[in-house]
Amino acid sequence: MLLLCGCASAAPTQRAAIDIALVEEIKPRLAALRGLAFKAPVPIDIKSRSEMQADFVRQLAEDYGDDGLAKLSLAYGKLGLIPEKIDLKKALLEFYSAEVVAYYDVRTKRLVLPDRAAGAGEEIQVVVAHELTHALQAQHFPVVERLTKTSDDDGDIALQSIVEGDATLSGYAYIGAGAKELAVLGPALQADMGNPPAGVKDVPQALIEEMFFPYYAGVGFLAPILAGGGWTDVDAVYAAPPLSTEQILHPEKYFTDPDPPTRIDFGDLAALFPADWKEIESNVLGEFMTRVLFEQHLPKDDARTAAEGWDGDRFVAYARGAEVAFVWASAWDSQSDAEEFIEAYRRLAAKRSPGTYAYVERRGPQALVVEGLDRARVAGAVEKVWRELKAKEEPFTPPRFGAAKPTPAAWPDSLSR
Repeated sequence: MLLLCGCASAAPTQRAAIDIALVEEIKPRLAALRGLAFKAPVPIDIKSRSEMQADFVRQLAEDYGDDGLAKLSLAYGKLGLIPEKIDLKKALLEFYSAEVVAYYDVRTKRLVLPDRAAGAGEEIQVVVAHELTHALQAQHFPVVERLTKTSDDDGDIALQSIVEGDATLSGYAYIGAGAKELAVLGPALQADMGNPPAGVKDVPQALIEEMFFPYYAGVGFLAPILAGGGWTDVDAVYAAPPLSTEQILHPEKYFTDPDPPTRIDFGDLAALFPADWKEIESNVLGEFMTRVLFEQHLPKDDARTAAEGWDGDRFVAYARGAEVAFVWASAWDSQSDAEEFIEAYRRLAAKRSPGTYAYVERRGPQALVVEGLDRARVAGAVEKVWRELKAKEEPFTPPRFGAAKPTPAAWPDSLSR
């Protein structure tokens, strides 16, 4: 997990469950496979489960502060993405403790290994090769340094999909998986991750979806590139990585018909939210998490239809005491795409909070949602919100590849479900 923070301790002072000699054996073979040399040593820390847990706690505090996760829970609980009043910190720690075996800490540039049993044979080789690939990424591709918390979660998930997809393919290629095995690895991982272990039974489904997506979707996106042009073409993606989960889900919007996201910015929202309201979240949901939102309340096919055609969004939530409200603006590829979103959102709102007022309107290919405020306040302020709304397409040029660009038929149908 790239977001995790390790301790910069000295050389290992206790025995690892994963043999240190195995790590040193894998490094040169992995470097030869990937065609990337290790530019610097990769120090190793050996940690107990409690020490790893302490790292996770420190990283969450660094990324979110004292109350950031509580605010996030309020914002996305109000939207309906996660259950209301969920303890997100507890849920995240539960997920990390159940799923993380070893990790490379991109901030301290150290490999963290467990002091407890972590599997055997090829399984451990895949894990170590995966994490050492993260070390190679950090040493060769500066864009990896962007993997920190930002106000564009969708862009972060897209970049993490490249990082995790590359490492997952490298891990399995290291143990001898060939082109045919790697071609079906993404759908296989997606099917496997659809049945999370009992250790994460109390983690919200939307959170599980968000955490697993970079692995199976990243593999699904990169496998045809690897098959067509080898590891050098995979490396080329780091020069201009996808900017949105839309480009991961629909690779033609990255390669053959580039469709970078439209950045949405609100003007002054004081007319909607006076000084007694405090902003608690501002972020981009993106196509994937918009789909996940609708899946919590509508059939999967309807959720997919509602999210496809996404071109950009900005979600901003506010709180005043126990009250929570939000405004969500989105841009779509066409008026019909925007209308499909609007119609689906009305159904979602009616199921999630029946009888509650929600402003939902489309103007051209843009949509605006306001919830948590009374009808009179929205009516008096919404024209100003529409008037000051700014939308600008992000600049994007796909990288140059040594081989011919893969065609859309090269990607598995399951990538966009």
